[in-house]
Order: sequence, then C-alpha cells, then structure tokens
Amino acid sequence: MHKCPCCSGQLLHYVRKSGPYWFCSHCWQEMPDLASIVAAQKQKQRLERLSSSLATVTQEKELVGVGNR
Repeated sequence: MHKCPCCSGQLLHYVRKSGPYWFCSHCWQEMPDLASIVAAQKQKQRLERLSSSLATVTQEKELVGVGNR
C-alpha cells in the first residue's frame, strides 16, 4: 500500500494524459510515491556496483592477457 509522506494516509493512484500520479485525499494534493522512488534509486545503485565490478574484472583480464604475450 502506498502511503502519503505527509499524513501517512493511503495514496490514490490516478492516470491522466501526462501520465500516472498519486493523490492524497486527506491532504488534497498530488504526492510522490516515495516507495517507488527509493526502489528505483536502489536499483540504480545495484546496477552501478555491477557495472563497476564488471569494469574491474575486465581490466584484470586485460592485464593478465598482456602479461601472457
């Protein structure tokens, strides 16, 4: 369940021409879906770590390959 960051009320999911959004009927305002934002940030961090690890392994393999020639 998606909660309002201001009042912890339930957010209502709406769709309009510009795209989906969340609305708090208690605060009577559009609200960000913080759970989705945090999940996206965590996914981005995981991908960055994987990319960094892959680059390190690739560099190590290149160094080993150069030494064997």
